[in-house]
Amino acid sequence: FFSVVHSLCKHEISGVRMSGLALVGDLAKNCPSLLEPALPQILQVCVQNMDPIQPTVCTNAVWATGEICVRCQGNPKLLEPFAPTLMQNLVAILMGNGVGSGGRGSDIPGLAENAAATVGRLGKLDPNFVANDLSRFLMGWCDGLAKINDPTEKHDGFQGFIKVLYANPRSIQHATVNAADAVASILFAIITWHLPENILDRSSALLSGEYSFHPFPSSEYELGASIKGMIRDMKSFVGEDVWHSVVKGLPVNVRRLLREHYEI
Repeated sequence: FFSVVHSLCKHEISGVRMSGLALVGDLAKNCPSLLEPALPQILQVCVQNMDPIQPTVCTNAVWATGEICVRCQGNPKLLEPFAPTLMQNLVAILMGNGVGSGGRGSDIPGLAENAAATVGRLGKLDPNFVANDLSRFLMGWCDGLAKINDPTEKHDGFQGFIKVLYANPRSIQHATVNAADAVASILFAIITWHLPENILDRSSALLSGEYSFHPFPSSEYELGASIKGMIRDMKSFVGEDVWHSVVKGLPVNVRRLLREHYEI
């Protein structure tokens, strides 16, 4: 069985590879025991297919890798040999170094959010897989997190983000932009939790759409409490001057949300 799946994922026709990688993701999600004996080979073929020149193939490879990360929770050793190469490819996507309609990987539908969720799942597995280089792709990761609509993937992405940020809090001040922009990017991603579920393009809605904020989902109480604590710690870490410059540039309703819900 594995030899058939493996051959599909290495097939010369991109449509066959796309379907093979979708099967890998479904197997990882629903029947992980079938993949376990050949996990190194499966991960290798996923890495090889993370090329945005083939958009749908790349998107499925990233998604399948994320599902494998979920099944490896509690056993990071399984992914440790592949983490550096995985991060190299995922960071390139999050930084927009792929190929899309505008020359950016983030322009490929579904790719940025799949990459953001997968990096979160990798960081949730072991934050050290992700933390060292965080300053380089922090804003790209936040942009991807803001685009995620699937609640499970969004949950996993933010859980991993919190663990990684605590593992390397200095990444905010060493980000490729200034600290204030890095903080604003993190807040922007968090605020998308408060947008109505029927808004698919949450990034655009937050900037220019007509919307009203919703409470943080009650089913995500623990995650909401973790995010609230992270915001407070982030404010303390960057200092009052940086925090004030961030808040001053936020829309009035966002400032009200931070004050009323996050008590900031």
